[in-house]
Amino acid sequence: MPRIRSPILTVQSDAHHPAIQHVPPRPSADTSPHFFPDGYVRCYNVIDKARSGSSSDVLDASALSMSLDQIMLLSSEDTYEDSSVEASSTNNPRIALGSAAISIVRNYVGEDSNAGGEVSVAIRLDGHVSLWKRDEQPVYPQEDHDEVEEGQNPVQLVKPHEEFQIDGATGTTIQIIPPQLTGFSRHGLVLMVGMLDGSVSFLSTGVDIPNSRKSNSNEESKLKVGEVLDQVGAGNSIPLSLALHPTHCLTFAVGRKDGTVDLYSSGNSSNGNGNGNVSDDIYGQFRRCHRLNHHAGTPIRALAYTPDGSLLLSGCDEGHIYIHDASSFLRNETIPLVAAIHNAHRGYILSIAPLPDSKRFVTSSADKTVKVWNVGTPNSGPVHTFESGNESMVWDVSCSYDGRRCVSCCDDGCVQIYSSEE
Repeated sequence: MPRIRSPILTVQSDAHHPAIQHVPPRPSADTSPHFFPDGYVRCYNVIDKARSGSSSDVLDASALSMSLDQIMLLSSEDTYEDSSVEASSTNNPRIALGSAAISIVRNYVGEDSNAGGEVSVAIRLDGHVSLWKRDEQPVYPQEDHDEVEEGQNPVQLVKPHEEFQIDGATGTTIQIIPPQLTGFSRHGLVLMVGMLDGSVSFLSTGVDIPNSRKSNSNEESKLKVGEVLDQVGAGNSIPLSLALHPTHCLTFAVGRKDGTVDLYSSGNSSNGNGNGNVSDDIYGQFRRCHRLNHHAGTPIRALAYTPDGSLLLSGCDEGHIYIHDASSFLRNETIPLVAAIHNAHRGYILSIAPLPDSKRFVTSSADKTVKVWNVGTPNSGPVHTFESGNESMVWDVSCSYDGRRCVSCCDDGCVQIYSSEE
């Protein structure tokens, strides 16, 4: 029987949270950025501990804590104004044009999933992109992390490393291509952004990918921030969601407003195996390989590959979920529909987040619920159903990289953490 459960931690703020994401692997301390209507991106440390005396390493919900670590400003000219203080002193609190999408990667090509500095990008609805770089973070929090003298504020204000404008962007879809998929490309880290003309643009961030096997030389070309490297798919319906294949370089899916899912790949995508450079002319060689039409005219806001790349998950505004066999794409075969969950939610499906085991995934919806599903028994109902306990839609959900916790953000300013363990 599906279990209806409550969150194990709820944090209330005075603002909306349109997007939230865990950083790449960090087993015990996650930093999860999310957005407020004052336009700032906030990073929280989420610290978990195992229950003492437990031989099975069961996490202790009572020891779970979340603390504000950084406030990331969207512009170098921004100054921080506490919107919660302003809201308490006036009936007209400050509302700014905030960001609706965020993407985070570790800028490192190698086997150590915890190595490398973090690069984060956020896009505003007007197409303004902000990029932040953070040094490699410790796997475990510092022992004195919580020992702050009374009256002191440990929160850091961080200005963007780069910022630029993308004219014609939807302002709701952005994705950094992980360097593990491209290898040491001369283009450095590259952004994918959905455009109003139906295309997906590839733009340079100006951030080099570190190459430990050769020293940086003056022969390497300087990367131009915001330079358009390629555009694909113009003339189609507006992109509402993007999903990168986790193992096949520069193969990606686009969920569109008209209910179609387009799959694209580059002509030499097999080169991006992390062991060398992606060909310099890879941009310009993209082609659409498949078009999936199962959602029949209903906007697709949620789209994701499972971490092993075997399945493509999509969710639409009618509350339906479709599961496709993505492994057949790599064999140049037709992509079959393997499962359909009709009326999985009673409202728009706003996000899908696969768990690391590739056997389960989490969805959030406008019906105010978060659900965990098993890909092996999708029509048996959700494994867990979490009621948010408020009257706001759940905009986004993200999973920790050990698969034991998921975190959601709601329209009323709640950030909630759930246990996804059986």
